[in-house]
Amino acid sequence: MTAHPGTVLIYTIHNSEGWWREIGRNLGFEGVRLVSDLRGDGNYAIVDDFYAAYRRLYRSAATGTSLLSADEIDDVIARCRVLRWYPRRRATAMALAMAEVMDIVLADAAPVAVLSWPIDRYISDVLERLAVRRAIPYFELTASPVPEMSMLVLRGRLLTRSDVMPSPEAVDAAIHAIADPLFVPAYIPAKSRYTPARFLKVFGYFALRSAVFRAISWIKRDPLNLHYMDAQFSLGHKPRLSDIRMLKLVDRDWRQRMEAFPKDRRLFIALQLFPEASIDYWIQKLELIDHDEILVAAARTFSEAGYIVVVKDHPLQFGFRQVDLIERLRAIPNVAIVPYEVSGNAMLGDVGASFTETGTLGMQAALAGMKSITVEAYYYTPGDYIPLQSVAQIPGLPARLEATPPVDDLRARQERIVTHLLKGSFPGDFMSFRGFDAERPDPGVAALAQRLGDEIAARLTR
Repeated sequence: MTAHPGTVLIYTIHNSEGWWREIGRNLGFEGVRLVSDLRGDGNYAIVDDFYAAYRRLYRSAATGTSLLSADEIDDVIARCRVLRWYPRRRATAMALAMAEVMDIVLADAAPVAVLSWPIDRYISDVLERLAVRRAIPYFELTASPVPEMSMLVLRGRLLTRSDVMPSPEAVDAAIHAIADPLFVPAYIPAKSRYTPARFLKVFGYFALRSAVFRAISWIKRDPLNLHYMDAQFSLGHKPRLSDIRMLKLVDRDWRQRMEAFPKDRRLFIALQLFPEASIDYWIQKLELIDHDEILVAAARTFSEAGYIVVVKDHPLQFGFRQVDLIERLRAIPNVAIVPYEVSGNAMLGDVGASFTETGTLGMQAALAGMKSITVEAYYYTPGDYIPLQSVAQIPGLPARLEATPPVDDLRARQERIVTHLLKGSFPGDFMSFRGFDAERPDPGVAALAQRLGDEIAARLTR
């Protein structure tokens, strides 16, 4: 039975339409419409209209329209992991063309809300900007760090409910779950082997995938589709065969080097996935999304201030990280590169402070009572972190760290952080999209959708 008035517009990406249709069927709104930039997917055929607009805008060398200003185009291109590597004229025409077709979709659907995965590409970025212009709320669905829960965010800001106050029992259970040193987010796979053979396997698979996707893009008459473009090894962030030497750059004596410094002079830098939506789209200030430069500047600053900087790469980045960043970090005195197989979570107990822009380990560091430097991500609560708000603040970080007193009431901090998370989280298995079978849908998807519909409706009525 329909519980909520209005239509929800859902933006889907490759291989997710079946899951989203099941979500839509159980969302509880009067109407649900799907839009995709893939030919043949969704309720709207936008691909041919996109190319017609693209050719016209490219020929005219347009720099902006009434839908997106030149300044907005600058921001859209800088944040997109694909457009930033393409010639400016092409990237601009693509963004403006997508704005034209998505504006038509919004006008036709007249939704009360727009729903998608976390914004991670120029298409959903543009769609959200257009929705905001029409005063249409935009919701990004993702996994909550609290196990077996999902959450709604918008560009890195947790969309909490003021009418929700978690019970002490729920707060206590969540603290025990995510403050555990052995806690691992749901998207991290079981322990893997990090060997040259595995690197070659990953590299070979994605090199082949690049060629296959290029062929598919031409067969489908869709060469500018971001899904196919994103697979191309010509993009500047893609790995090279020479990056196999990454395994030779780790410091096997990292623990001895670290233990030569007192605990309060040890800084842990947890590298994030790159490129990554939580950097490109969750950080408001554009200057802070230059991931490599920010990390190198922070490492150099703390090294010069007499710290040992212990760097650990993200386990999902193996086979994708270019060695350039690691080599630049290793060239800084008192920087140690930790092997992949070492648990970043377990390392938190061995250091005095943590630096990450938006990574989950920043939250875990704060929950463990450490001094945690982060950008104001979804888990941020005032007074519990040391916020990085501009590049200009980096040289002063060691002094701010040293001026920050140790936490005097760890339990109170944990309760603040977890209560904040629970006010924006709700029961539901976000990861149910993995292996989804439209012929035999997991009942958990319908359960997630029903709760999701209620959560969206509650936020629309505020």
